Amino acid sequence: MRITVRRPSLLAPRLTSEVLARSLALALTFALMPIATADDHRASINYMIHCQGCHLPEAVGFAGQVPRMKDFVGYFLHSDEGRKFVIRVPGVATSSLSDEELTEMMNWLLLTYSAEQLPKPFIPFSTEEVAALRPDLEANPEKTRMRILQQIAQDLPSLAADLEAESGS
Repeated sequence: MRITVRRPSLLAPRLTSEVLARSLALALTFALMPIATADDHRASINYMIHCQGCHLPEAVGFAGQVPRMKDFVGYFLHSDEGRKFVIRVPGVATSSLSDEELTEMMNWLLLTYSAEQLPKPFIPFSTEEVAALRPDLEANPEKTRMRILQQIAQDLPSLAADLEAESGS
């Protein structure tokens, strides 16, 4: 009777460590990715469901009743107070959207309807920022809105002209 002992192939350990290294690299890639990535389609659907009823499909609002966002809302991000304000207004802060969904929708809204008015560089909202601001509901949105816009307009001639045109002066 002959017993043959097979030696493990020299390639087997290398293949195993190579596969392990690739698997580890792939796992790390997914682990380091943000938990949620922006989804423009979901954001647009959320706008349709949660905002469009008042602000209309093209975000133009109703003059004197519902503020327009198109070619306008980005101005608010030129000040820290304005940035906080757009999350603290009642319709945003009390939305049934999760913090993640609201963050995604607000960033989509700003880039879709008011990209030209945004500060350069634009710093998107983070989920943590939105979560921290939502509980601090804006008590007097109209008064606060005008005060913030007037402060920003002092440094931003395009906003000053836009406010003047809106008021009919």
